[in-house]
Amino acid sequence: MVEKDSPIFKEFLVESYENLSNISQELMEYEKKYQSEDCFEIINSIYRKVHTLKGSACFLALKNLESITHSVETLLDQLRERKIDLGSELADLLLESFDLCHEIVTKLEKTGQEEGVDIDSLDKRLASYVEHTILGENITIKSGDIFKDEVIEKKTADSLIETITMQSKAEGIIELKPTVGNNISTSQNQTLDSTVRVNVKLLDKILNVVGELVLNRNQILQFSRNNEEPQLSRLSHQLNVITTELQTDIMTTRMQPVGVVFNKFERIVRDLAKTQNKNVRLEIQGQETELDKTLLEIIRDPLTHLIRNAIDHGIETSEERVKNGKTEQGHLLIKTYHAGGQVVIEIQDDGKGVSLERVLKKAIEKGIVSEEDAQNCPKNKILNFIFHPGFSTADQVTNLSGRGVGMDVVKSNIERIGGHCEIISTESIGTTFKLKIPLTLAIVPALIIKGGNETFAIPQKNLVELVLVDRDSKKDIEKIHNNEFYRLRGELVPLIRINSCLEIEEVEKDPKSPEHLNIVVLNSDNVTYGLVVDEVLDTQEIVVKPLSRKLNIGNIYAGATIMGDGKVALILDALGFFNKVGNHDSKTHKKETFSDTQFSEKHFNLDLEEILLFELEDNRKYGIPLCLVSRLEEFENSLIEKSGNHDLIRYREKAMPLINLSSAVNYKGLKLATDKSLNQEISPSIVSHIGSRNFGFRVKKILDIGRAEGPIDSKCVNEANLMGTTYIDGEMVTIVDIHKVVENLNLKQDVVENSIARVLLAEDSVLYQRVVQDALEAQGYHVTVVGNGKLASELLEAENNFDLLITDIEMPELSGLELVKRIRGGSGSSKNIPVIAITTLFGEEDLKKGREVGINTYLKKLDKEQVLSAVHDILMSA
Repeated sequence: MVEKDSPIFKEFLVESYENLSNISQELMEYEKKYQSEDCFEIINSIYRKVHTLKGSACFLALKNLESITHSVETLLDQLRERKIDLGSELADLLLESFDLCHEIVTKLEKTGQEEGVDIDSLDKRLASYVEHTILGENITIKSGDIFKDEVIEKKTADSLIETITMQSKAEGIIELKPTVGNNISTSQNQTLDSTVRVNVKLLDKILNVVGELVLNRNQILQFSRNNEEPQLSRLSHQLNVITTELQTDIMTTRMQPVGVVFNKFERIVRDLAKTQNKNVRLEIQGQETELDKTLLEIIRDPLTHLIRNAIDHGIETSEERVKNGKTEQGHLLIKTYHAGGQVVIEIQDDGKGVSLERVLKKAIEKGIVSEEDAQNCPKNKILNFIFHPGFSTADQVTNLSGRGVGMDVVKSNIERIGGHCEIISTESIGTTFKLKIPLTLAIVPALIIKGGNETFAIPQKNLVELVLVDRDSKKDIEKIHNNEFYRLRGELVPLIRINSCLEIEEVEKDPKSPEHLNIVVLNSDNVTYGLVVDEVLDTQEIVVKPLSRKLNIGNIYAGATIMGDGKVALILDALGFFNKVGNHDSKTHKKETFSDTQFSEKHFNLDLEEILLFELEDNRKYGIPLCLVSRLEEFENSLIEKSGNHDLIRYREKAMPLINLSSAVNYKGLKLATDKSLNQEISPSIVSHIGSRNFGFRVKKILDIGRAEGPIDSKCVNEANLMGTTYIDGEMVTIVDIHKVVENLNLKQDVVENSIARVLLAEDSVLYQRVVQDALEAQGYHVTVVGNGKLASELLEAENNFDLLITDIEMPELSGLELVKRIRGGSGSSKNIPVIAITTLFGEEDLKKGREVGINTYLKKLDKEQVLSAVHDILMSA
């Protein structure tokens, strides 16, 4: 028995955990590169570590550990000399030996003795293998072949994963490797000299002290702003610089590359794939991305669950893959990168994907969703059902899956640290899980706001944008059944007033101050809403302090922090706040609002959408529907180049056509603007994505965004490049048809001929005809457009070669509902044609009517991506 408290034994534990963790990883790397020249250094590294472990065991008189490592060392020596080959069976035997060594070290840490770990069976197998290799015999070893009288119990997948996972937990030790000058020696001795092992508990304590220092810094900075003393201002600024640098350095010491966790999955994937009789190749990208060590420990289990699911549920056997036209070897990719101040981890497999039909069936069986609601359930919502507790589509329970535990753990663990989990899956193509994780939990950037006399902090990761609504813009706030919505770029965003929801006493405002609203637009878990606050103060880094569980406040707050004036500010949890305060109301909003047909027609009519207003060289006001605008740019005229008769500008590393709209409109008597506009230094331009490329449209001046007061009248214009006219704020505006402009200049790219699918589009809006037809033709579909339901009905009766019907609901002569009813009740070959309805009428009554007549899918107008996705899914499943 050894002394557990002795410094030598503690050093032995740290060194042994580290060596054993690295050995397993290096052995699998050696197995991959066995035939290459790079393998010699790898096997030497493994041999050195085993030799060190054996020497330590001998010094501490650990007989069992010494016996195992001695036999393994002999086998490794034979491998180094190329006297034996590394087959799969020998690799398994060595890995099993290292697992047993780890088990012995763990036992020593807990009890101080190595008794209680069964080594006899493995020791005999090692000894026999060593004996045969020394005699020069080439043997193949399998469990039970050498010792017929012994039964080797195979580890279950769960115990295997637990063993491997424990190898990576070296009792909270982080290696700090400071940089020593510019000339860094690569020798082993200097590397060891520059490395110090520090316990994580000590780093946690230092981080807490730094957190208090940050709070104190914030208080001093605020005090100095209110004091005109120059010396105090100088010292506070100096303190700010030093504190920020110290905070950054301390945070860096806690950061570790995610490869520390990811490299352990090599072993898990290898052994689980072998257990499942599958051929899986693991690829890891972005191992160097750093994350707080505490977060690394928390995400270890969720990642393990996802990898298990990928191998068990996702990736098929080699026979199945070949049968489905895939490569024999499955591919599992773990990718990590920084995005939006967070670390994003993607787990991708090229397996069979998630069956939406099976998931929906199970969800109905478990009462998660009703059969009625299931008929119109969107794809992303169906996929998220797998995160419900107890949900599983497995037909039988195995060691890997089927009990319905795991995916809910993934979601809860990720959300517990302020992260987010997404799933993207396509049947027969594969599945991707995307985990978004904050860099650290202790100190986070936040927006500071006020409601009444109360101060709150909102983490910046939930912040979308800030909107200041003045007196003239208050028309964009619409009240529907006592609930407020703000129209943000055509989308209705529900508003929540923080004072009324949290019962905060209003503060009297100066009557002379300008009347406006501060709206903080937040997003969390794909939920977007606006929070109306009294004042937006500043952004600053805050120290997160946990709240006592005795405070019965639900999930509204994520913690608290101390502000510069010494007062406590609560940190709002964006999703928890919405679920607690706004979610109930928002469900009522949707139910009441969209069932009101009159409201839908008034506020969601396509022709009432927002228009980008601009001037051309004739000084008249023109417009383009905002849905067609990608970006607004200002291009230097000196960078514009010529190709034939067309202007080109370099945009996002490609040549983009730059069209002068004044010339394209080309009224009689108007001098073309080409020469005149080139005398300016800058050309205001509108960038739009048409077909499969970007186009720029030069204008004289970009004015504003307005909302049309009525439908676009196409009968009032006779120019080919104009769509029609409408009124905005009482003034007539001419709407330019940029699709026609591109077509008439022969700049539009050829349609991709990769599909024989024919789509019939029934839509009375000229604008939406352009948008949908352009998007579908860019994907290779053949599109026929008609302006009302009657023409569509006649065309379907005359022709039977359409694969899909896309129809508006509100149309002249024959509505979409009447059109589908006539088709389904007919006897022609188009009776069973799939139908997609594009509409603004999303009330329960509207959806019910659509289902009754036989509409397959309801989609919102102007969402091109959603239309393309629905068309693809329907035609692929047909």
